[in-house]
Amino acid sequence: MPRRYRNCIGPQVRRLRMEKALTQDQFAARLQLAGLHSLDRVGVAKIESQLRSVFDFELAIIASELGVEAAGLLPPPRRLKLELDELIAGKR
Repeated sequence: MPRRYRNCIGPQVRRLRMEKALTQDQFAARLQLAGLHSLDRVGVAKIESQLRSVFDFELAIIASELGVEAAGLLPPPRRLKLELDELIAGKR
Protein backbone atom coordinates (compact mmCIF):
# COMPACT_ATOMS: atom_id res chain seq x y z
CA MET A 1 0.00 0.00 0.00
CA PRO A 2 1.48 3.39 -0.94
CA ARG A 3 2.35 5.78 1.83
CA ARG A 4 0.03 8.79 2.25
CA TYR A 5 1.85 12.04 2.90
CA ARG A 6 0.13 14.33 5.40
CA ASN A 7 2.38 17.40 5.50
CA CYS A 8 5.11 19.13 3.52
CA ILE A 9 7.18 20.41 6.46
CA GLY A 10 8.54 17.14 7.83
CA PRO A 11 11.93 17.18 6.08
CA GLN A 12 12.60 20.79 7.15
CA VAL A 13 11.59 20.05 10.75
CA ARG A 14 13.99 17.09 10.86
CA ARG A 15 16.84 19.07 9.28
CA LEU A 16 16.46 22.03 11.64
CA ARG A 17 16.05 19.81 14.71
CA MET A 18 19.22 17.94 13.84
CA GLU A 19 21.10 21.19 13.18
CA LYS A 20 20.22 22.16 16.75
CA ALA A 21 21.52 18.74 17.92
CA LEU A 22 18.18 17.87 19.51
CA THR A 23 16.83 14.36 19.78
CA GLN A 24 13.17 13.80 18.99
CA ASP A 25 12.56 13.34 22.72
CA GLN A 26 14.27 16.64 23.55
CA PHE A 27 12.37 18.48 20.82
CA ALA A 28 9.06 16.95 21.93
CA ALA A 29 9.77 18.09 25.51
CA ARG A 30 10.36 21.65 24.27
CA LEU A 31 7.13 21.57 22.28
CA GLN A 32 5.24 20.32 25.33
CA LEU A 33 6.67 23.13 27.46
CA ALA A 34 5.57 25.56 24.74
CA GLY A 35 1.99 24.30 25.00
CA LEU A 36 1.72 21.32 22.63
CA HIS A 37 1.07 18.92 25.50
CA SER A 38 -0.12 16.01 23.38
CA LEU A 39 2.88 16.02 21.02
CA ASP A 40 5.36 13.37 22.14
CA ARG A 41 8.41 11.78 20.47
CA VAL A 42 6.21 9.54 18.35
CA GLY A 43 4.26 12.59 17.15
CA VAL A 44 7.49 14.37 16.23
CA ALA A 45 8.67 11.27 14.36
CA LYS A 46 5.38 11.09 12.46
CA ILE A 47 5.57 14.77 11.51
CA GLU A 48 9.15 14.37 10.32
CA SER A 49 8.17 11.26 8.34
CA GLN A 50 5.19 13.16 6.90
CA LEU A 51 2.75 10.62 8.35
CA ARG A 52 0.92 13.11 10.58
CA SER A 53 -0.92 16.27 9.63
CA VAL A 54 0.09 19.52 11.31
CA PHE A 55 -2.42 22.08 12.54
CA ASP A 56 -1.70 25.75 11.92
CA PHE A 57 -1.19 26.46 15.63
CA GLU A 58 1.26 23.53 15.82
CA LEU A 59 3.15 24.91 12.82
CA ALA A 60 3.57 28.24 14.58
CA ILE A 61 4.92 26.66 17.78
CA ILE A 62 7.15 24.17 15.95
CA ALA A 63 8.65 27.01 13.91
CA SER A 64 9.17 29.16 17.00
CA GLU A 65 10.92 26.34 18.86
CA LEU A 66 13.19 25.81 15.84
CA GLY A 67 13.97 29.53 15.67
CA VAL A 68 12.42 30.18 12.25
CA GLU A 69 9.31 31.80 10.85
CA ALA A 70 6.52 29.38 9.93
CA ALA A 71 7.19 30.07 6.24
CA GLY A 72 10.73 28.80 6.79
CA LEU A 73 9.35 25.29 7.27
CA LEU A 74 7.52 25.29 3.96
CA PRO A 75 9.17 24.21 0.72
CA PRO A 76 9.95 27.02 -1.73
CA PRO A 77 6.76 28.09 -3.58
CA ARG A 78 8.05 26.90 -6.96
CA ARG A 79 8.73 23.39 -5.63
CA LEU A 80 5.45 23.33 -3.72
CA LYS A 81 3.51 24.23 -6.88
CA LEU A 82 5.23 21.42 -8.79
CA GLU A 83 4.41 18.88 -6.07
CA LEU A 84 0.99 20.20 -5.04
CA ASP A 85 -1.15 17.67 -6.92
CA GLU A 86 0.88 14.77 -5.54
CA LEU A 87 0.75 16.21 -2.01
CA ILE A 88 -3.02 16.59 -2.20
CA ALA A 89 -3.36 13.04 -3.45
CA GLY A 90 -0.99 11.84 -0.74
CA LYS A 91 1.49 10.47 -3.26
CA ARG A 92 4.56 12.61 -2.68
